Amino acid sequence: MGEVFPLRDRAGSPFDVMVCGAGLAGLTLARQLRRAHPDLDILVVDRLTRPLPIATHKVGESSVELGSRYLEDIGLREYLVEHHLFKFGLRFFPGGGSLPLQQRAELGPAQEPIVPSYQIDRGRFENDLRRMIEEDGVTLLEGVKVGAIDLRPGDEPHEVELQRLPGSGGAGGPDREGGERTRVRCRWLVDASGRASLLRKRLKLTRGTRHAANASWFRVAGKLDITQLVDPEEREWHDAQWAPHRWRSTNHFMGPGYWAWVIPLSSGNTSLGVVVHDSHFPFEQVRNLENTLSFLEENEPILHRAITAPGSPHAILDFGCLKGYSHNVARSWSADRWAIVGEAGAFVDPFYSPGTDFIAYANSFTGEMIRLDLEGGHDLVNRARELSALYRSLVGGGVDLYRDAAPVYGHSDALLAKVYWDNFSYWSYPCQLYMQGLYRLSGEAMAGLVPLGERFAALTKHMQRLFSAWAEWTPAPSRPGFRGMPGFPSVLIDAHLALQNEWNPEETLAYVRMRLEQAEEIAGELLLRVMDEVGAERVDALVERVGAADWGIRIAEERVAATGTIGLARRRALRPLARDVERTLGRPPGNLDAATIRRVLGPIVEATPGSEAPATGRPTAATGPVEGPRP
Repeated sequence: MGEVFPLRDRAGSPFDVMVCGAGLAGLTLARQLRRAHPDLDILVVDRLTRPLPIATHKVGESSVELGSRYLEDIGLREYLVEHHLFKFGLRFFPGGGSLPLQQRAELGPAQEPIVPSYQIDRGRFENDLRRMIEEDGVTLLEGVKVGAIDLRPGDEPHEVELQRLPGSGGAGGPDREGGERTRVRCRWLVDASGRASLLRKRLKLTRGTRHAANASWFRVAGKLDITQLVDPEEREWHDAQWAPHRWRSTNHFMGPGYWAWVIPLSSGNTSLGVVVHDSHFPFEQVRNLENTLSFLEENEPILHRAITAPGSPHAILDFGCLKGYSHNVARSWSADRWAIVGEAGAFVDPFYSPGTDFIAYANSFTGEMIRLDLEGGHDLVNRARELSALYRSLVGGGVDLYRDAAPVYGHSDALLAKVYWDNFSYWSYPCQLYMQGLYRLSGEAMAGLVPLGERFAALTKHMQRLFSAWAEWTPAPSRPGFRGMPGFPSVLIDAHLALQNEWNPEETLAYVRMRLEQAEEIAGELLLRVMDEVGAERVDALVERVGAADWGIRIAEERVAATGTIGLARRRALRPLARDVERTLGRPPGNLDAATIRRVLGPIVEATPGSEAPATGRPTAATGPVEGPRP
């Protein structure tokens, strides 16, 4: 980049797209748009200049299936395989306090996930992406601040003031002029400015989520391998077939109201962070590095010792924190040719690593709007309304996973049930929504999709309240031992493997409907499980607290009659999904009898069971044939 403003020869010619911000959202969007439309004239502007710090740059290193697929879809698979780490799934260690790691429950995969995800060193990634988009023909301005924004209606180009920051000569050398300003025009303006939120704040689009939580994070030098936190003599823990790979997981150390992450980076360093819910801990406990270390010393002393013990190789490299990190956005797309992506629009929670997922949604929705604009003749007003509503609902549904989860984080059995449900619903609807391109549907077709998503979201909200009540009313110490998640065989494995399939919209919608039928039955099984866990004295209060009468589910009388059966008789009495839930969660304690269940649930117990939903990841005959796995 020879000049900081290589724009003087444009003679006022507008860019097709201007992206404000060169973080993960802005950079991947620029790459996505250039690959889809090679003739687009794209400008990306960012305050930071290269080289970005490799290992002490940003959080958001962990990706999951949806976000990883997006990165692969924009041509980054080979790069990720070569320069970053394959992630060994999500792994959870509830228990907290001074409980040794080997005495906690361990929830996570026992083998390499079939559908890959990655641990991404954000500093390295964003340095490399900046180079890539320049090679793709994108104009990238570094060390430049976005000033006044003049949004124009109709077809008139937007106008934006840019100012070079002092001392930001960038790759072209030192700043010789200082504070140079210019104005550029663009047809599409995309806000990818992160928490600066240029458009969301300007247009007063910020919406709350009622999710009160805070985070702090830091990097440490070297590889912090969690297997080294357990005495070598604990052979059963060390000899597990997955033991050598634990360090590649996104590892969660958890207790009531908090969790801490340990994420490896390809640079050889390690990312650590702490999330606390206001219901249990004030922001003050993670406000600075000193307080964060004190919090770890009290709640996760095993991590604290690994970092601070004399002679520890894990020197602390940096620190950051956020108070009240969760927010939503009223709308993110406009027929007047502006869009908001990444944290500039919404942020949910770091648990389950969904950040790149929401970048995938927002960037893909933006690409859809720009495609329609380029083609002409489309109703951009309605399309912007549809996509904004869909995105807002996805964010709201995501927040529901975390808002009431604080007590669950310290309860191994409730957490296991939560992870089971959350994985099933995630792989069944949000992943398929992106991977099969259902967001491209519009009009009547979109109207047919929306109720499916709304029902998944409603069931998920009910489940989260159920898990929270379980954890609050039946507190229990973490039961040691490994629980495979997902276990094999299981409906979770089927739903995970189905992410490899390619279906047309009709086949995908049929598949989602089939999974939704299963979700209704699983919700009933989990309700029965938690009722049994809380016991006869509190079961009426539980059902009232979680509003089970309003869930809209039915539980077959034959299922209730199976209560208390054992052995082969139980296996014969339970439907496949009931057996699946029981294989994962274990046998219920047997605190309730069938008569109590009938009395408490009343009309929820259905005299005539419905038709049995298939328990495989394959569509029914109505969906058409299953195409082969993705190459």
